[in-house]
Amino acid sequence: METIVHSYTRAINGFAAKMLPSQASMLQQMPGVVSVFEDYTVSLQTTRSINFIGLEDASGNTAANSLWKKTMGENMIIGVLDSGVWPESASFSDAGLPASLPAKWHGSCASSASFTCNRKVIGARYYGSSGGSPLNPRDVTGHGSHVSSIAAGARVAGVDDLGLARGTAKGVAPQARIAVYKICWAVKCAGADVLKGWDDAIGDGVDVINYSVGSSNSPYWSDVASIGSFHAVQTGVVVVAAAANGGIGCVVHNTAPWVTTVAASTIDRRFPSNVVLGDGSVYQGSSINNFSLGNSFYPLVNGRDIPAPTTSPERQAFFLFLSLCSAMGCSPGALDPAKAQGKIVLCGPPSVDFKDVADGLKAIGAVGFIMGNDANGKERLLSLRFTMPATQVGNTAANSISSYIKSSGNPTAKIIPPTTVINQKPSPMMGIFSCKGPNPVVSDILKPDVTAPGVDILAAWSEAADKPPLKYKFDSGTSMASPHVAGLSTLLKSLNPDWSPAAIKSAIMTTAYTQDNTGTTILDGDYDVAGPFNYGSGHINPVAAADPGLVYDVGKQDYVAFLCNIGFSARQIQAMTGEPGNCPATRGRGSDLNYPSVTLTNLAREAAVTRTLTSVSDSPSTYSIGITPPSGISVTANPTSLMFSKKGEQKTFTLNFVVNYDFLPQQYVYGEYVWYDNTHTVRSPIVVNAVSRLAIGEEKLVSEI
Repeated sequence: METIVHSYTRAINGFAAKMLPSQASMLQQMPGVVSVFEDYTVSLQTTRSINFIGLEDASGNTAANSLWKKTMGENMIIGVLDSGVWPESASFSDAGLPASLPAKWHGSCASSASFTCNRKVIGARYYGSSGGSPLNPRDVTGHGSHVSSIAAGARVAGVDDLGLARGTAKGVAPQARIAVYKICWAVKCAGADVLKGWDDAIGDGVDVINYSVGSSNSPYWSDVASIGSFHAVQTGVVVVAAAANGGIGCVVHNTAPWVTTVAASTIDRRFPSNVVLGDGSVYQGSSINNFSLGNSFYPLVNGRDIPAPTTSPERQAFFLFLSLCSAMGCSPGALDPAKAQGKIVLCGPPSVDFKDVADGLKAIGAVGFIMGNDANGKERLLSLRFTMPATQVGNTAANSISSYIKSSGNPTAKIIPPTTVINQKPSPMMGIFSCKGPNPVVSDILKPDVTAPGVDILAAWSEAADKPPLKYKFDSGTSMASPHVAGLSTLLKSLNPDWSPAAIKSAIMTTAYTQDNTGTTILDGDYDVAGPFNYGSGHINPVAAADPGLVYDVGKQDYVAFLCNIGFSARQIQAMTGEPGNCPATRGRGSDLNYPSVTLTNLAREAAVTRTLTSVSDSPSTYSIGITPPSGISVTANPTSLMFSKKGEQKTFTLNFVVNYDFLPQQYVYGEYVWYDNTHTVRSPIVVNAVSRLAIGEEKLVSEI
């Protein structure tokens, strides 16, 4: 059996090998060995979205002020670390691209009789240390193809999924080239393969890397994504990554400050599939399917009213509660087939996959399926892909439908097939699955950084992933949001080749917006007000990002100082950077990094934060500051105005924070500060978590009258 799995030689110095724990321990003690850690796995985490982010107008033409008027990503290369690609997709056509490849390209294509590259997909590698099939760069899950086409797919007219959202698909940087690195098999990605993908992508000469994969959320020096991305950024490669998906309470991944971490939010397109009751009442629903019950009403029944009979009467009482719970969610086998046949069934939130519920209902002869939310689910609606006439409704609608069933002597309903509607409000809203802050690794760095379209995105798909095969498919996740920002980063780098990865990231963050199309703060998936832990600095704005005015730049030594400030040892810094790290005796805190947002955790009484701005504007200008302080926190700036006379000039300022314990209402409080001139608005969020009076040895005085 081979011992060495991968050698990292191009940008990262190291190797992956199979060995016993005792051998790993011995290796760790050898001179010159900086770090040894065990391998692990991580998980994989558009017709309208291009219009929604302002690159096209309402007619599908390039908008008058679009970034596409200046660049579409010509001569740029996006590296996609994912599950491979389906190269035959029309989204990866090389029609119209130059015959010659970019001179900076040093990669290769693992071509074979079953896989070839072209002038669009110019490189393809695969890594299978944990097994996997097929052993080639071909995508068999759909994820990698979807992600790649969002970032840089060619224009393809007449695209739809089940007849919905018909239009022209295209990537954010449609003229850019793509290099794929297949590090994932199914949904699992071995750390050894992940790091090898980073090493090769850096050496191959890509400009931007998209990483729609999770991280370990371990210290940066032992996380392969953090290590790989650090080396990428030091060579000038912009790195964009998904914030991760989950449910209530899931925490953000890919939190290193040199990575642009992207949350997911909706666009202004919906797929309504409403429920009409026999009494004429109509309730809003949402669905993705192409089934129709026609215009007929069908008998309507509540799943909890028709539990399957128990097989042994003496155990009936024991199983009654369990049966009712299963019936409420319409779990397979939980309903009485005789009472469900020919009916539309109302079900609560399922305890199993909703697809299994639909298959179970079809098997017992039900004609339709209404999936309702409970109180925890609130009014959130997801465009779920059902395999029968079905729709999802919110908690209020589900309760009303249930009441109708109880009160009506002959309850009936019909389900209206889904349609495509646009210009919906409010938009954007945060995806209910999008994982949130605070940053679990370094709390003084706000994550995610921004949000981008990631809900019901239509893009290229692998024809091996579904039966019957699909060329294009809707998918949702921060995995879909990340390539929107990777494509935008590609456009910005094409337009400004001298900008550092940190400058590009800053331009995207400081020009992001936090209000939806109703003029109010972006909402989360439960229709509650969202905040920086949901969307970071806000929703991306490509037009504004092309002309940010000022940027917060960061170099390698700044990142090394950051690692010192968060407590890294010299050995850990060397494991991270590949070079010896010497930290000063007095260390600062993570918030000292010149980051485009400010986060202070465990703030006691007061603190000062220094930032440096760099002008990227051709015109001289004077900026003034406006501050919206977090509740209970006083924030002042020194100086309060900055005059820039030329591009590249830098100015430093200090923000002073003082806690007012008489008016501190909650654990985390939020605000912002804005530098502005006559043209630009450079906005940064503020997040503060102050320690209690008791923690700093003070007590609040209370007087009684």
